[in-house]
Amino acid sequence: MNTPPITCADLLKPAEEIVGSDHMLWPDGGYVNGSPGTVVNGVLVTWMADVTALQKAAVGKCNVVLCHEPQFYSEKNELPPYRWLNPVNDRTEKPWHPNQQRRALIEKHGLTVLQCHYGLDRFPIFDSFVETLGLPAPRKDQGWEHVFKLPRPVTVTALTKTVKRQFGITGTVRVAGDQHRKVQKVVMLWGGIGLNVNLYWLRRGIERGAEVGIGGELDEFLMRFAAEAGIPVIETSHQLSEEIGLRHYADVLRQRYPGLNVVSALSGGRPYQTL
Repeated sequence: MNTPPITCADLLKPAEEIVGSDHMLWPDGGYVNGSPGTVVNGVLVTWMADVTALQKAAVGKCNVVLCHEPQFYSEKNELPPYRWLNPVNDRTEKPWHPNQQRRALIEKHGLTVLQCHYGLDRFPIFDSFVETLGLPAPRKDQGWEHVFKLPRPVTVTALTKTVKRQFGITGTVRVAGDQHRKVQKVVMLWGGIGLNVNLYWLRRGIERGAEVGIGGELDEFLMRFAAEAGIPVIETSHQLSEEIGLRHYADVLRQRYPGLNVVSALSGGRPYQTL
């Protein structure tokens, strides 16, 4: 009996089963140089399909790259007087531009890039972020807005030390708010949920009784809001907070498809240093 080939659509079945819908109905993500029916000879799992990841896919004999973040950088389309030169709709990219370098590698090696943001956020990135902090993942009927309760109240300083230890962070982290305040109820702001454009999540956490937020990437607008609302927030890193889940998903694919070549291109850290 012949085993049917594994397709790109099969790569997202574990996430679809948790989310409860077809990935083609999800609000973001998509395919470059391929489609759901593309046969997978090998898959590289990465946070972003940058030059390093694409090169590793080629070396590792992977024809598909599964990434979480968008494949290409984009610029906000502004009209004058914000833009005087080189309007965004010109879209002419110089050879040095990362987008051009990525496109060249995709074409050279015949790679299919499958980006999945919404689905992988919901499985397994969120659960992995929560579990890394030593907290049980909530039931799915509680949603991703769940407020968690620590075993006992701790100061923000003590909680920050725990966060750094659990995520293996050796440098400094940014903390906004009263570091001496004792807290117990936590809202999770993994990935980019801690950015001002996603303020909804912190606001809902506060409404549900959260006393502190633990995030991936935070910006100063959200930190200002948190300070005015009286809730401390702790930053880890956008990439770091999500790569833990992507490493988990690579393992899920290995278990689901034992004969499939699954390669990971995950840094396991933050894309910057603190001095």
